Amino acid sequence: MDEAPPPYRALLIGNADFPDEPELDPLRGPANDLTELGAALADSEVGLPWQVTEVRDRTSQEVEEAIYDFFEGATREEQLLLYYSGHGQLDMDNRLFLCTRDTTLTRRGLRAVHLSSITARMDRCPARAIIVVLDCCYSGRAADAKGLDMAAPFEGRGRFVMSSCERRGTAKDAVGDGEPSLFTGHLVTALRRGAVGRDGYVTARQVWRYVEDQLRGSGQRPCWKTDGETGDVPLARRPVPVERTVKAAGQSPREASLDTCPLFAPARGPSKQPSVECHFTGAMHVLVPGSRGTLSVYRDALLAAESGGEVRGWWFAAEPLGYRRRRARLTGTKTLDGDVRFTLPDGAGTVTWPAEQLSAFEKARATSNWPITPRPTQTDATHTVLKAHDRAYRRLTRTPWMLAGSLVAFAASVVMTVRVMTPHIPDEIPAYPFFLDLLSGLFVSAFTSLVWVRSQLQRFLKLPELPVRRMLLNTYVEPAHTVVPDVGPPVTVPEKERTFLWSDDYRLALPSGFFSSIPERPSPIAPLPVEVMGLPHPGQWVLVRTPQGTLWPTGRVKHCYSSEIDRATRPRAASEKPPRQE
Repeated sequence: MDEAPPPYRALLIGNADFPDEPELDPLRGPANDLTELGAALADSEVGLPWQVTEVRDRTSQEVEEAIYDFFEGATREEQLLLYYSGHGQLDMDNRLFLCTRDTTLTRRGLRAVHLSSITARMDRCPARAIIVVLDCCYSGRAADAKGLDMAAPFEGRGRFVMSSCERRGTAKDAVGDGEPSLFTGHLVTALRRGAVGRDGYVTARQVWRYVEDQLRGSGQRPCWKTDGETGDVPLARRPVPVERTVKAAGQSPREASLDTCPLFAPARGPSKQPSVECHFTGAMHVLVPGSRGTLSVYRDALLAAESGGEVRGWWFAAEPLGYRRRRARLTGTKTLDGDVRFTLPDGAGTVTWPAEQLSAFEKARATSNWPITPRPTQTDATHTVLKAHDRAYRRLTRTPWMLAGSLVAFAASVVMTVRVMTPHIPDEIPAYPFFLDLLSGLFVSAFTSLVWVRSQLQRFLKLPELPVRRMLLNTYVEPAHTVVPDVGPPVTVPEKERTFLWSDDYRLALPSGFFSSIPERPSPIAPLPVEVMGLPHPGQWVLVRTPQGTLWPTGRVKHCYSSEIDRATRPRAASEKPPRQE
């Protein structure tokens, strides 16, 4: 993107009131959607030189005239953005139309904007790129190529379509007055600061990836469609820093991102800035420029250097043929200034984290502001780092060998049983071979379950762009009690510990706990602030990160009620007993 940016024009259409149709409820979002999106596009710091035109609460005739003028006046050098926020409805043929101020469901063929009319204008438009964004119900029909209503309405060269929901889905309105809708709110955030840019620009594809990630678990799934490289056209800017500086980690991630990039000094030539991948678990990978090598370290090991701990790292270098990578173990040294320095093998140079940067790392860990690379690529290096530093993960990696050993023991016990049974008559067969078969079979079953859990958890090392949410964690030890059924003797239920995760939107339970112990808290009833990676829904797997490390669950999360969390966060009186269950 070295050339001067071409002219940019945007047409923002919003309809919130529909006085002629009582079945179309007024909307809170469109007015705020147009205001905030227009401000983000024209922002002097992150916006491009967009010429923004807003059309608010107009009739179908006025909206179609605005669309006609918008496309007919375009030139070949221009990039166009068409946005709509309002009600979307389907006609008798399941074709999408956009509602305007005078829309009535009985005469929607006359008082609405159909996609065919927009397509006709776009087909004759000479603009080099056209981006269409629809925030309305059923908008996925404009970006989905399935069914009779194909993506033909918006097919064409140089077009990018982003919809707020699926072809049969609904789009959520703003929650309160003065707020944008759910989809447009994330769209504005992506343009201003959320989406990660490259070379000073944020593309339409990067904006959509951010919005999709934020909407996961909300019940609203956005869709998109593009032809060729249209998704790589710029929508916003990102300032490119002239100098490399360490930002304060005490700020919110939305306000300032933590600089994790170390100083790289090659054996010859000036210092260069490498790129860094940060994983949710704390593994860091420095991709050294000008070489085919990667330095992998553990964040907590770097921070332990201040107290005299050993800093271990691994150097992964590609073999000449490129089929696999050679691994070498390195040891970092602490300088007199408090820096941590690694000397790379093969004369590649040195990698140094300054002392002030390590202090920022400590603050980020304590405040749960550690950055995460959206699309990790160093899966094998992350596995190596965790295997060396995370005791719970190291035990998980040994489960396949334990399963193999239990299978050998089971096979040996079966062979022994057959050899013992052969010279005996049925009345004289001893019982101990069958007991060994049963015992070894139980071990096989247990280790098979652990291997399956390991395979589910290791998916987190390579899955891209999983959402991360801040939640609270607490444990509750349910005391032993007796259940008196209607029929039969009383049953004593032993003491059981349960773990809960909750936030304003989610209430989850982990009945089976974690492979490692939960860090100590000031009070047994005090919740522990944590970060949860994954979809926080019943039946899903999640990872939990605390300032002390990663917690690996032994099972899926389950739904729980608010009363259970209230019971876990209040002190239990000595005389209080669990309710009698019948």
